[in-house]
Amino acid sequence: MNPLPAPYPAFVAMLTAPSWRERKEAVAKLREAVGDDRDRPEVMTPLAEVLLDGLLSPDQLEGRAACHEVLVAMAPLSTVAVLKRLDRPGVSPRLLVDLLGVLGDRSAVARCAVLLGSPTEDPNLRASAASALGRLGGPQALEALRNALREGSQMLVVHVLDALHAMEAEVEIEDLERLFADPFTRKPVALLLGHSHNPAALSPLIRALEDPMGGVRAAAVLGLARLGNGLDEEKPGLVAAALARVSRDARANVRELVLHHDLTVCRAAIQLATWARDVDAAGPVLEAMEDPLVHELAFGFVEAAGPTVGEVLRDADAHSPEARPEHLLRLLGAIDPASIDEASLDLLAQGLSDSDEDIALAAAEALARVGTRAALPELYRAMAEEGRRGEAAAEAMATVLRRVGDAAGTEVSMIVGTHWPDMGDLARNLCRVVGALGSPRYAARLVSMMGSADVGVRIAAALAIGQLEGEHEGVGALSFALADEEPQVRAAACRSLAKAPAAVASLLSATSDDSPQVRTAAVQALVELDNPVALARLRAIIAEEPVPSVVVAAIAGLGNSALDQDLTMLMSLCTSADWEVVKAAARALNSFAAHRATAALLGLLGHGRWDVRWTAAEVLESRGDTTALASLRVAFEHEEDRLVREVLARAIESVEGLAS
Repeated sequence: MNPLPAPYPAFVAMLTAPSWRERKEAVAKLREAVGDDRDRPEVMTPLAEVLLDGLLSPDQLEGRAACHEVLVAMAPLSTVAVLKRLDRPGVSPRLLVDLLGVLGDRSAVARCAVLLGSPTEDPNLRASAASALGRLGGPQALEALRNALREGSQMLVVHVLDALHAMEAEVEIEDLERLFADPFTRKPVALLLGHSHNPAALSPLIRALEDPMGGVRAAAVLGLARLGNGLDEEKPGLVAAALARVSRDARANVRELVLHHDLTVCRAAIQLATWARDVDAAGPVLEAMEDPLVHELAFGFVEAAGPTVGEVLRDADAHSPEARPEHLLRLLGAIDPASIDEASLDLLAQGLSDSDEDIALAAAEALARVGTRAALPELYRAMAEEGRRGEAAAEAMATVLRRVGDAAGTEVSMIVGTHWPDMGDLARNLCRVVGALGSPRYAARLVSMMGSADVGVRIAAALAIGQLEGEHEGVGALSFALADEEPQVRAAACRSLAKAPAAVASLLSATSDDSPQVRTAAVQALVELDNPVALARLRAIIAEEPVPSVVVAAIAGLGNSALDQDLTMLMSLCTSADWEVVKAAARALNSFAAHRATAALLGLLGHGRWDVRWTAAEVLESRGDTTALASLRVAFEHEEDRLVREVLARAIESVEGLAS
């Protein structure tokens, strides 16, 4: 065997260093070196042998772990060395077979299948071979594992079942039914039945919900959830129908598993309770809401549970010290609005005034989904709260008013009265509400609020006017607001004028405002209006404006032009020292069909900034210019950034599809 070239001997020696930091550094250096030399068998072969010597050494457990990590990084190059080592006398074969499974090279399947099928081999070695086959997968591995189910000890069969489960293999129900009768193998069989896609698996899994062993019941829940999801397309509702007929004890066991420490079991149990429409599972579901991953399933459970779920949830909350009030309110918000009871709605309305902000926000979110006009007065009062509490109440009130429909105007008049507030949080949030409704009937009210002494109210009113539909007097008020002493008000007016084609002259004037914030908003509005009259001003801004954010906004406007002079300007901007300007120019080039635009984008693939290269690659993917294919391939070969390589790969695939 050839000796290892430098620097490999030094790195290998460090794998047994006393310090974990040194060992970690050695692993990292070896992984990097392996990445560079993968195509050199004269290096990889002796390296694999040296690392296997370290792995099989009885001393220095830490060094063995480091050798294992590098061998895995070498996969599949290390597979041949491992298979050869299996044939040597005096070698511990279990460790090597376990390694074959981790390496993932299916060329090892045949050897592992022979070990598994040999009754004279050590049972522990056969168990390792089964586990390795489960990791490796493939038809040959599946056949070997299926054969092993029909013979062998209980211990071996358990390992085979676990391996088949890891493969998500479909096994004949007949082979599993006899094993299901054995308490020793019932749990892994229940897990495996979930992969069967066979309605015949329903019966044993339903029975297992009443098994005296908790582990079997948990496995049955997982198996049923997986089976139901698998059968849903072919036989929708089959598992749900079977669950609707299960015994009281089975239902109680599923409810108990909703609070299982394993989150996968918990989620599967909620899924089963949902299919069974078991409203009495609402209490455990409420307690399980502590985990954010459960929320989506919990909402689905409440939606399916029926009209009595509100009462059950409230009762569970009253008797459970673990349940959090905000979780109860959010679940009440998932009830069908047509069937939610008054007591639940009253509880949500009370939650708006709770001292705990999380509870108040949950109440507002829930009322947005299920609230009726009866909740509007409480929401209006909550809109006077500062910060997120008042804003959430305003969002909820606007949503409820939209559900009310044509009567929304009447409801607003009844609640607010004739004298609208013009100061403070209530006034600001009221602007948000009527703006969200979008009716021009509120234009006069909002125009009057533009004269408020409260800057926040003027900003909210300006933004709300921009949401109103049709023609109204608000446009004139917005143009007048461009002279407001507060730049935030002027910027808000610019953003709203983006929907008023007649405001181009006012916005052009605002591009010379003293505030960069206002100039940026004015340019963005002009770009959105897409009026050719503004192009000359946008070019001037790009050439003269000292603030990059304003320039970037103006560059987007050139993307709406088809003029050759704008293409030339954008190409010149690709050489800017400001990378945000360069990225904006790249995005704007997408609308120009000329090959010069493609050439400029290809040039950016060599830019020093990864985000510039990423933007250029994304635009090239969108353009679909087949003349760029060769250059894209070259860029992909030289690109080191993972994210840029992903976009380049997509671009190449897209352009290749067009070329073919």
